Amino acid sequence: MPLIDVRCSKNPNHTHEVHRPLAQWPATPPCLDCGAATIQVHLPKAASYVDPIIVYQAPDGSLRFPGARNGRTVAGYESAGYRRMEIRGAADMRRFESSMNARESSIMARKLEQKLAAREQRESVNRSDLRGRMQSMTTMGRDVARAAMRHNDNKPRERTADPGFHSEVYSNDRSSREISRDSQGRRHRD
Repeated sequence: MPLIDVRCSKNPNHTHEVHRPLAQWPATPPCLDCGAATIQVHLPKAASYVDPIIVYQAPDGSLRFPGARNGRTVAGYESAGYRRMEIRGAADMRRFESSMNARESSIMARKLEQKLAAREQRESVNRSDLRGRMQSMTTMGRDVARAAMRHNDNKPRERTADPGFHSEVYSNDRSSREISRDSQGRRHRD
């Protein structure tokens, strides 16, 4: 049953929001205050207000996401000198997601660099050890060891992945719902 706005034909100050069954269209119910005839009007609706998303940035640049807007943790963050950030709309959220993904990508890239450097160091030590042992191997054993080294050289190296920071607060499209993801968690294209 749709909600409509009606205004009294006798007293224009009497406006009401009422339910009207579709079967009664275009008739309008009588005024709720005086019982006089009414006409349907289209009044502007107040914009729906959404509470902002609160994020606190620590002095070291890390971010904290408090569970409650006015909880004990919020007071602790404010007393510790954390900067309060309020995300109030979809555009703000997109900018925040973009900055979070850039920040997380750089962190992931640094970690991957460290991991690859450690791997190269291990491989270098293992190769020198294997080359030393190859001196006492048979010809067939040396061929197998060289094939193993070639196989190891041809393995694909790890790459940084998209951190995938995403907030569903302001997203109404299909991409933010689980139904839009395949078994590996990748998004389907609409």
